[in-house]
Amino acid sequence: MKYFLIFLFCLGSHVQHACADSSGEDANQAAQKVDSFQRGLTALKENRLEDAFQEFTAAECQHPDDARVRNFRGILLVRKGKNAEAAAEYQEAIRLDPTLEDAYRNLGFLRWNEHQLAQARDTLERAVKLSPVDSFAHYYLGRVELDAQRYEQAFRELDLSLQSVPAEAGPLIQVSTGYIALGRREDARKSLDQLMKVALTEAQSVEFASLLLSVHENDRAISLIQKLGGRSPSQATWAQFDLALAYFLSEKYEKAIEQALVYAHAENPAALKLPEKALAWSLIGIAFAHLKQDERSVNALRQAATNAPDDEAHWLNLTHELMELSRYPEAITAVQSGLAANPKSYALHLRLGAAYLAAGRYAEAESVFRELVAAGDPLPTGYVGLAQVLLRTGRAEEAATELGDAEKLQGAFNHAERRIAVAVHEAVAERAVIGSDAQGAPELLAAFHQRRKGVVQAL
Repeated sequence: MKYFLIFLFCLGSHVQHACADSSGEDANQAAQKVDSFQRGLTALKENRLEDAFQEFTAAECQHPDDARVRNFRGILLVRKGKNAEAAAEYQEAIRLDPTLEDAYRNLGFLRWNEHQLAQARDTLERAVKLSPVDSFAHYYLGRVELDAQRYEQAFRELDLSLQSVPAEAGPLIQVSTGYIALGRREDARKSLDQLMKVALTEAQSVEFASLLLSVHENDRAISLIQKLGGRSPSQATWAQFDLALAYFLSEKYEKAIEQALVYAHAENPAALKLPEKALAWSLIGIAFAHLKQDERSVNALRQAATNAPDDEAHWLNLTHELMELSRYPEAITAVQSGLAANPKSYALHLRLGAAYLAAGRYAEAESVFRELVAAGDPLPTGYVGLAQVLLRTGRAEEAATELGDAEKLQGAFNHAERRIAVAVHEAVAERAVIGSDAQGAPELLAAFHQRRKGVVQAL
C-alpha cells in the first residue's frame, strides 16, 4: 500500500494544476474544487479516511467528468476495504479518460490483490503501454506473472521495474522457484541464501528444503529437515520421508532406506495412507537397486505397487527393475496386474509390448504394438516398438516402412527415438524399445510417460 501513497502525493500538485486550469469553470468554483482535493489529500495523509472521503466526494460533485477525481476516490475506497466500489471508480475513471494510466495501474493492483490474475494482467499491460517508464506498473505486472508461474515474463517485468521483491518468505520462494524452472541456478542460490535469513512457517520450510534439493544443496536441505523435525514432533512423520528423499538425492542410499523404513512403518496406522506408504516403498526399492541388492529392490517395489495399485508409476518401477534383471515372465505378470488396475494406461500398454519383445514373445508384442498404432498412438513409440518386432522376425523392409509412417504422422523423432530408429535401419536387433536397452530404456520411459501423463511419479 505504500506505493499508493507515493502515487497520491506525486499526483496531488498535478491534479491541483489541472483543476485550476480547466476551461469552463469560474475562479470561485475552481478554487472550491482545488480546496476539496487538497483537504482530501491532507486528510488521507493523516489517515482521516472519512474526512478524505467527504472531500473527494465534494470534488466529484463539483466536477463529475474529471477522471482524476474518480481515480482518487478509488484509492481511498481501497484504503477503506471497499474493493468493489473502488474497482467501479477506477473503471469509471478509465471510461472518462482512456489515457489515464494511473487508473489502469491502480485497478490492476487491486485485481492482483484479489488474485484475479487474468484481469490484473490485462489492465497492467494497458498501463505499461500508456506509460512504459512506470516502474510500479512493471513491478505489479511482474508480481502478477510470478503468481501465474509465467517466469520469463515475470522476471522481464521485474527487471524493467528496477525493483526487488520484498525480502519475505512468500515472494522469495516464488522467485527461487522461477529461477530453478528457468535453469538460472546461480540466481536461485542467491535468493535461497536470502531465504535463510527470514522467518519461515513449517510449510514454507518444507518448500525451502525442496528448493535446496532442486539445486543440489543436499546437505543444507538435510540439516533444515532435521531441525524442523526436531522442532515439530507433530510433523516428524513427513519429515522422515523428506529426510529420506534428501539422503536419496545425495546418493546416501543406506541412510535413505533407513529413514524411509521408519516412515513406512509408522506406528500410528492413521498417520499414513497407503499411497503415501507406497512412495516410501518405491524410494526404498530404487535405493536398493542402486546398492545392487536386487531381491530387496524387487520386494520393496512390489510392496509399493500393492499399496497403491491404481498408480501406474509403481508398476512401471517394478517392471523396469524386473526387466533390468532379465526376469521377463515376472515382468509380464506384473504389468498385466498393473493393467488390471489401470486399463487405460498408455505407459503400461507400452511396457507390456516391451516385456513381450524382450522375452522373445514376438506375436504377443506385435499384437500390443499394432493395437497402439491402430488406436492412434499420440507418440511414435508404438511404431518404433512394432518396427523392432518386424525386424526381429525378418521383416526389415516392413519395419522401415513403419518408421517412415511414424515420422510422417508424428513429426521428427526426439533423440532417444531417433537412436532406436537408426538401430532398426542398421539391423541391430539386440536393442529393445524399452527395458532391454539399459541406456535407452529409462530415457524413453521418462520422455514418453511425462509427455503422455504429466510428470512421472516414479523417483
